[in-house]
Amino acid sequence: MRMVIRFLILFLIITVFSAKADNVKKGFERLKVFDYFSAKEYFEKSLKGEMPVGAYGLSAIYSSDKNPFYNPDSARRYILISDSTYKIAKERKKKYYRELGVSDSSINALSDFICNDAFQKARKSDSVDSYSHFISNFYTCFQFGTASSMRNASAFRDARTKNTSAAFKEFIASYPQSDQYQEAMSKYEERIFDENTTERTVESYAFFIQNYPESPYRTQAEKLIYTMSTPNKTLHQYVAYAREYKSSRFNEEAWHEIYKLEMKDFSQQAFDRFKITYPDYPFPQELEIDFRLQNYFFLPYRVENGWGYLNELGQPMIKPVYDEAALFSEGLAVVAIGGKYGYINKSGKSVISLLYKDAESFHNGSAVVLKDSLYGVINKSGEFLIDPLYEDISEAGDDIFMCVKDNRSGYISKKGKPITQFIFDVAGDFKNGYAVVNKDEKYGLVNLTGSYNIEPEYEDLSFIGNGILKAQNEEEQWGVLDVQGNVILPFLYDAIGEFSEHRALIAKNGKCGFIDETGAIVIPIIYRYSGIMLTTGKFNGGFSFLQQKYKSIIIDTTGHQFSIFGIEDYGPPSGGFIPVRKNRKWGFSDMSGKIKIPVKYEAAESFYNGYAKIKLNKMTGVIDSTGSIFIQALYEDITIMDNCILIRSGGKSGLLTKSGILLVPCQYDKIEFISSFVAKGSDTGGFTYVNLTNGKIIYNSVEN
Repeated sequence: MRMVIRFLILFLIITVFSAKADNVKKGFERLKVFDYFSAKEYFEKSLKGEMPVGAYGLSAIYSSDKNPFYNPDSARRYILISDSTYKIAKERKKKYYRELGVSDSSINALSDFICNDAFQKARKSDSVDSYSHFISNFYTCFQFGTASSMRNASAFRDARTKNTSAAFKEFIASYPQSDQYQEAMSKYEERIFDENTTERTVESYAFFIQNYPESPYRTQAEKLIYTMSTPNKTLHQYVAYAREYKSSRFNEEAWHEIYKLEMKDFSQQAFDRFKITYPDYPFPQELEIDFRLQNYFFLPYRVENGWGYLNELGQPMIKPVYDEAALFSEGLAVVAIGGKYGYINKSGKSVISLLYKDAESFHNGSAVVLKDSLYGVINKSGEFLIDPLYEDISEAGDDIFMCVKDNRSGYISKKGKPITQFIFDVAGDFKNGYAVVNKDEKYGLVNLTGSYNIEPEYEDLSFIGNGILKAQNEEEQWGVLDVQGNVILPFLYDAIGEFSEHRALIAKNGKCGFIDETGAIVIPIIYRYSGIMLTTGKFNGGFSFLQQKYKSIIIDTTGHQFSIFGIEDYGPPSGGFIPVRKNRKWGFSDMSGKIKIPVKYEAAESFYNGYAKIKLNKMTGVIDSTGSIFIQALYEDITIMDNCILIRSGGKSGLLTKSGILLVPCQYDKIEFISSFVAKGSDTGGFTYVNLTNGKIIYNSVEN
């Protein structure tokens, strides 16, 4: 009986196996003829007994877009079933499956095909959802990494399209490992800034800083507050900003601007006033150091090929690291390295970077600089008051600059506002509200508004007094005008001089006289005229010196002629003395005509500060008001100055003190006066600084 049952079971197994095997074969046969419906049924029936090949067949059906069952997700699911069950099948089964065309390689090939097909489908859609679907359902495919990157890129693109902080925030939270993470963070911060400052007001920027103190846009917000709070860059605006925004990064800059505006000079009074006015100045130590430095007079000095600065005691203050170094002016000095110019302060700190091809010293808070090939004007903060657009710029007069553009001149204010068009051939500097200009070879006068007070119609035009000009017409005759162009003196004269002590020389037909400021002739035109008298004939101390052919004449402002009996000639009166000549020798008389200093010199010049130059034996000396020899006549020339005496001997220059003591021997080709107490002697070998107070050498470039 058992034998019968065993036989029946074996028969059933063989029969079932044969039936399932027949289903697989039939499935592949129907698949070959594209009978997808029948093939699908056969493969589904074979799953229970022949799962590796049945699942493979179903995966093949679902992976083809040539039939209505196309479904990459199902295809992927069944190929995974086929792969996993094939791997655990016995070798006898695998041999059978290989006969049907199902093997490791065919399963892998179909799997790769399904992965690529699904990836291309996601790529065609190119959306976050399509890539996310692929990532979720095809995570073992080799395209997984690429799909993740493309999903992230698509999500970032969507966030950029929305361009809101919320969109970027969501991206950052969802994709922290994405390549776009840092850019998304940047865009998020940018949108947070823009969304919270849409009003673009000081208040909106302050609100942003308060609510987002760690934002990278805080500095920009602070900068905008600073700029908007100081639009005109006035002292009042800087003070208000500095005291309200104490924690701002630009608070320090505002205080330094206040310091620059307040400290137009660096006197003790200015520093004391600043400390009283600004007790909250946050850099008191810096203030004290700066003051101490300002008390020194800085002199450029050279060591080998480098320039630095030392003080009037000869102590080095700034290291010699510059190619060029100019004198300090208004607390700043022009320096250069490698052909680039900028400005430093007395602590040696770069205040305005070395950006320019050339730079001039500061005057009245501004300086002309050359950037690239054009000139502009900057303030002490290095900001352009006048953009670098011009071929030349003169130093300002009345806070107005003369600028040249396309070889034509015009005027621009210190605030950068055009005053005139660029229409002049020549443009003079403004002074006391007016400037002489030349247009089409004719001269006129413009005012501070750029309008003509006097149309350009004269051959020549120049100021000769306060609000008074001389002009020449086409007939080459001179007259006098006021600044409104009204004629004060008719155009009848050959020459007109400048006013001095309310008198101006006029000349006609070889004779000269004088007018007053109303144009009235107050001294008749009766004296012989020569061109030099436009200078020598000016009134000085109530007298005019008129050089005539045989004997000079001295007249007072009323025209009264001064004369001394027996005198051959005169020199210009000065200091209560008149140089006089008698018997071809010179001496001095007082204003009454009495000889006070004997007539014994080869030449004598007018007194200056109590001293007068004389010549003996063709050499120059100096006498005092008593006639005593102050400086022996040993020099080729002598120039009496306010703080010392310049002497010249053997073709070289030297110095004496005010009391006549030798200060600097005559050994220099040229002597310049750097200040009231420092002189610079130069020759081919170098230069030397000398203290005029004590005669000590401050610095000698040859010795150093």
